[in-house]
Amino acid sequence: MSEQPPADAVVAETVAAVVNNIQNVPANQSAPADKYAQTPRLFGRKQPIHQVLGGGTTADVLLWRKKHLSIGLLVGATLAWILLEKTGYTLVSLVSNITLFLVVILFVWSNLAALLNRAPPPLPELSLSEDFVLSTANTVRLELNKVLAIAHDVALGKDFKLFLKVIAVLWIVSTAAGWFSVLTLVYISIILALTLPFIYDKYEDVIDHHANRISEQAQVHYKKLDENVFSKIPRAPVKEKKIQ
Repeated sequence: MSEQPPADAVVAETVAAVVNNIQNVPANQSAPADKYAQTPRLFGRKQPIHQVLGGGTTADVLLWRKKHLSIGLLVGATLAWILLEKTGYTLVSLVSNITLFLVVILFVWSNLAALLNRAPPPLPELSLSEDFVLSTANTVRLELNKVLAIAHDVALGKDFKLFLKVIAVLWIVSTAAGWFSVLTLVYISIILALTLPFIYDKYEDVIDHHANRISEQAQVHYKKLDENVFSKIPRAPVKEKKIQ
């Protein structure tokens, strides 16, 4: 009978073989998490989603990084929707009643504090700064100009892709408005704003990967549609601008 190698030698050889196999593993197979490392970001963005949302308190609330504010917004929106949609209150009556309640409480509190020599209610000064008003107006002006520019391009038929996007958005809005009231649409928008950014921030690699695949397929179908339909539609000649 042939002599068998000692058990220690067998274990040593096994360990050496395992170490050798680990060292020979290619670098691109080291971590399955690198599958989406080079995936282009959704809408071609270059910044993190937190910066895209503004990078301030609003982004923290939408991404649930300040959970107390996020929960407060969710609970407040739900209560407002229930009061306005289910109890028969209107927005004007609800705001008037809440304001009346606050004014009465503050009035009684202030007078009792004066009689008892206590501090008045900690009511901050209510005013809008000129910088805030100007910056808000400038932001609204820029966004309206973007919308008007898009409407101008669509009306002149310059971009069929943009035309199809606008038609799809308007159709979705029209259909949703037929199903829900304006208040319900606002409430749904708040719920989506508190869920979609959070989910995307948590699974952005996977979402970007599948979104890019869908976008590639959509571009292939659009190219076929453009070649077979859009390219055959007669268009008005573009007038050249005269150089003065």
